[in-house]
Amino acid sequence: MSLVALDEARFASAHERDRARAYELILAGRAHSRGELSRLLGLRSTSTSRVVADLVASRLVIETTGETAGRGRPAAILLAHTRRIGASVIHVASRSLSGALVDLNGQIVAERRRPVEAQAGNAAIAAAMADLARSLLDAMPAGMSHAGTAVSLSGLIDLRRGQWLLASRWPRMRGLDIAAVLAPIAGPVEICRNLDAELRARAAREPEQFSGGTLLLHWGWGIGLAYAQDGRPFAPAGSFGELGHWRLAALGGRQCGCGNTGCLETGAALWALLPALRRHWPALDEDEKRLARQLAPLDLVALPEIDIACRSLARALANACRLLFPARIAVSGPFAANPQLWAHFNALFRAEGTMDGFSVPDLVSVDAGQLYEIHGAAAPLLGRAAEALLLAQG
Repeated sequence: MSLVALDEARFASAHERDRARAYELILAGRAHSRGELSRLLGLRSTSTSRVVADLVASRLVIETTGETAGRGRPAAILLAHTRRIGASVIHVASRSLSGALVDLNGQIVAERRRPVEAQAGNAAIAAAMADLARSLLDAMPAGMSHAGTAVSLSGLIDLRRGQWLLASRWPRMRGLDIAAVLAPIAGPVEICRNLDAELRARAAREPEQFSGGTLLLHWGWGIGLAYAQDGRPFAPAGSFGELGHWRLAALGGRQCGCGNTGCLETGAALWALLPALRRHWPALDEDEKRLARQLAPLDLVALPEIDIACRSLARALANACRLLFPARIAVSGPFAANPQLWAHFNALFRAEGTMDGFSVPDLVSVDAGQLYEIHGAAAPLLGRAAEALLLAQG
């Protein structure tokens, strides 16, 4: 899957635009020869030759000699050099920071992981991030250019100032300046919300499923949501979608890591529910991917804590729908992997109803694949780096 989406507005001349369109066709596997490029772009052979020469010179495209079926010169095959550019992605995985080096085709070239203690503060988290960034740079294959480092974060973020304000997994961390840590090592740095990145990648891969308004709700260690309109995530300069920190009177004075009491997460997030769940099933993991497999066969609905969680989240989500009016809602996280719990939650959500003239949005369960998050976080950096190489040809 190509991660590059070029901004055509950046290309001023007709030749630059032809070059960009040709590259996108080759990268997507829709054109494999000069003849196919000429046909698809409506170019003369001389123009096509000039475009291909530029792409080969930039090393974004490789032209190889293929086999011929008879006499004559063998046909040349055009292939995208997908490891011409790579981007580093640092993201949260359970109580660890993970790193991935991604190429232009979305392939993961290298992965690294650094566990971070629950009581870690800014210095320890910054050190783990810096170590990951260096390790990913060291893993780059020869000839690969580095597009920068994307940092995909959960919790509260100030995107304008580049600060990670707080995260429920590391309550002692406050206001970590991500760019100050990483820019000197592996810049430029791109910071995003993890759910925005995931939703961006899902919409790119399945555009027909993400037309109109779509909510992505993650119900796991924390609770958050992202919103997109026709596949374009709503991404303000500050935090957005902190459904887990809506305060509910029914949850009383329960203390939340954000500093408030009675937040939805105190009654419905994994960090709040795990102690009660472990009283029945002591071996439950806190890693969401492993936990999803463990929770799938269990009778969770019989637990009063789970019923409270479902009812609280169903009402909060229904109220969010009266704010954003989505056509569909995708729910990820380990709780959605349990069929009985999912059916119970779905019924409670539909019972909340909606306003006259509006139908209840479709509710679907999706796998919480971190590959979507990695792809969505890396895509902007890779796109800009590819554009820079294309423009450098003059």
